[in-house]
Amino acid sequence: MGFRQAVTVCIQDYYTFSGRARRPEYWWFFLFILAGSLIFSAIDTAIFGSNMLLGLNGLFGLLTAVPQFAVSWRRLHDTGRPGWFNLLPLVPLVPLFANTQFAKPLLDQTDQVILFYTSVFFGAVILIWLVLPTKSGPNRFGQEPPS
Repeated sequence: MGFRQAVTVCIQDYYTFSGRARRPEYWWFFLFILAGSLIFSAIDTAIFGSNMLLGLNGLFGLLTAVPQFAVSWRRLHDTGRPGWFNLLPLVPLVPLFANTQFAKPLLDQTDQVILFYTSVFFGAVILIWLVLPTKSGPNRFGQEPPS
């Protein structure tokens, strides 16, 4: 699967969280998002300056967030893991966010650091799973996708 085909498939299946996605599909789409983000960020800086809150890059990020999440969900299916694991890095961030909503923080600095690094650890685990090769043959998430 090439760059153009991967981007087309990911955009067409932006709401599809079932099935499987091979490594090239995921990583070509990741490259598309990275390149688009860099380009729109440069345009935003040239036109609006560095203080732009949302701009074209923010709009591009909002438009590609769901397709990126869906393809990573399908990519985890391809490695034989449930897509729900994509949410693991967010779990430790919930108490950190809740902590900012109180006048007197409930968590001390050590707890905040531990939660932050737990989230980073979970993110690294997800990254490793996204890099792993496809599980050959059908699995509980569907047939092996075509090459």
